[in-house]
Amino acid sequence: MIKIRYTREAKKQLSEIKEHIAKSSQKSAISHLLNIKKKIELIGKFPFIGKVNATMNVETIRDYIVLGYKVIYKLNKKSITVLAVYKYIDFDETLLGV
Repeated sequence: MIKIRYTREAKKQLSEIKEHIAKSSQKSAISHLLNIKKKIELIGKFPFIGKVNATMNVETIRDYIVLGYKVIYKLNKKSITVLAVYKYIDFDETLLGV
């Protein structure tokens, strides 16, 4: 299994997702975040599970839909870097600067 790393931006986005859900239920927020991370871990086993990101149009930058969130990740030689986790309408992918 390939190691998965998260950028600061991706960690911040996951934290914001948790905070938003926690407004309704802290228990649901924790459960939902764990489910998102569990699905993201599949990328470590199946790195090509996502499609090539249309904005970047680079083979090593891919999209994977997880529980209604778009996960953008980059394939590296020995690891995978999660660049962003967001709802489709909430984020401008061109800001990733990749």
